[in-house]
Amino acid sequence: MTKSILRYFIVILIVALLSSCTISAMLVSNSILDTTEHDMLYSLKLIDYALDYSQNLDEQIDELNPLAYSDDTRISVIDLQGNVVADTARDSISENHLNRNEVQEALQNGEGYAQRKSETTHEDTLYVALYNQGDYIVRLSIPYHGITDYLASLIPAFALSSGISFFIAFVLSRKLAITISKPIIEISEGLDRMSKDFRVDLKDYDYQEFNVIVDTIYNLSHRLRKSMRQVKLERIKIDEILKQMNEGFVLLDEDYQILSINEKAASILGDMKVHDCIFDYLYFPDIIQALKNNIMKQQVEIKIDHNIYACYISRVDFGTTLLFVDITASKKAEKMRSEFFSNVSHELKTPMTSIRGYSDLLAQGVVQNDRQKQMMLEKIQTEVDSMSRLINDILMLSRLESMDIEAEIMPLKMKGIVDEVLESYEVEIAKHDIHIEYDFDEMTYMGNHQQIYTLLNNLIGNAIKYNKDHGQVFVDIEAQGDGMKIIVEDTGIGIPLADQGRVFERFYRVDKGRSKQRGGTGLGLAIVKHIVSNYKGTISLKSELNVGTTIEIVLPQQKRN
Repeated sequence: MTKSILRYFIVILIVALLSSCTISAMLVSNSILDTTEHDMLYSLKLIDYALDYSQNLDEQIDELNPLAYSDDTRISVIDLQGNVVADTARDSISENHLNRNEVQEALQNGEGYAQRKSETTHEDTLYVALYNQGDYIVRLSIPYHGITDYLASLIPAFALSSGISFFIAFVLSRKLAITISKPIIEISEGLDRMSKDFRVDLKDYDYQEFNVIVDTIYNLSHRLRKSMRQVKLERIKIDEILKQMNEGFVLLDEDYQILSINEKAASILGDMKVHDCIFDYLYFPDIIQALKNNIMKQQVEIKIDHNIYACYISRVDFGTTLLFVDITASKKAEKMRSEFFSNVSHELKTPMTSIRGYSDLLAQGVVQNDRQKQMMLEKIQTEVDSMSRLINDILMLSRLESMDIEAEIMPLKMKGIVDEVLESYEVEIAKHDIHIEYDFDEMTYMGNHQQIYTLLNNLIGNAIKYNKDHGQVFVDIEAQGDGMKIIVEDTGIGIPLADQGRVFERFYRVDKGRSKQRGGTGLGLAIVKHIVSNYKGTISLKSELNVGTTIEIVLPQQKRN
């Protein structure tokens, strides 16, 4: 920068010196002209005084000419009509000089000056004329080339003065350039030493202009730190949001380089990092094809292991976003819903067909025997009861899943609820000679009566229905911490090991024939599982084929509404 400033000053200096020399030359030229004219006029006056106009003028001017001004001086005497009566340059000059500028000016002002090329000597000539109110005009002329006649003496002077001036100006300019550039260099070095948080250390200067720059840099540094803090805070917020998201999120630039990826997306797509090209790691053809399509919004479904993800691809101004949403649960729910409706339709179709068949026979009068009619009516009643139980179980399961009704929590006497359940199965117990054992201390549990009753009814009911003749059922309820533990054990047919993981599914039956024969809907244990889940409890099952089944449930104490 110092060199640039110095070059700038040198250019200005050279222009100034050239301008100064030119003006000085013009002023010197004018001064020389004025001095020459003044000296020539003085010589003219002496000549005019020395001339005797009544004598021979040629002889007189020839004698005076060497003494007039210089060796090249020319003296002319002109009458008032413009005729040259005497001239040192030629004996006879025929041209009339009345219209010459110096002659006209002398006639008007007494003195006249002119500068032109002489027609007589063919040289650039300076003329001075004097009219002293007599009969003649005396004119003196010399060859005159202006300042060029004095260049030999002026050039060394101009060169010396210009050189001295240039040297002095160069030294001062260099010092000034260093003075000006030093603060700028120091400011630049201070900016190079700027810390990562945009802090700078600059000093004050004697020049206010530089202090303005320093103040501006400090203000800019403060604003940058403030902006970086805000950006960092926003980045932390965004990173935390992305980290807490259950969905996978990937942000790509226009070249499909990863700008941002959260942990969920990395767990879905594999070991990807920021700045990686997604095509180098992506092995899902549908997503690759979607990224190559120039479509603003797209949706692609992919399956990874046992999970299904919906990938939402959106084009933004600076790239592309990918959002991976786990839709496994919704897909399973959709599948379960479809299976549920299919099973419900199937479960309702059988009793409806039976009812319709018996009712058609009765309506058409085909059956005349009263005993057979009574049997058919009993069959219709049995199928209606089965449909009613199925519908009630479906409604109960729906309420438990949707949680649309707030259950009323109250103190429950557990022994009394068990008595209610056993009372409803007295006929079944007596028919198959089932021995019930439930010798436990009375305890109070905070819960919903209908839900706890339904839970125990399904557990004890299954233990009775799927038991052997002369079998046993053991019911035990005891306090465990703040909640209670329910154990229902039977000596029934048991559950095969292969089916034990599915008995809590809707409409799943181990022995479909026996289940329908005993009036089972296939929803009992599914309802039990949902009640336990809503109470945030646990359920476990142990079973051995032809030995029996034990179900153990632990329910935490519920808070009163």
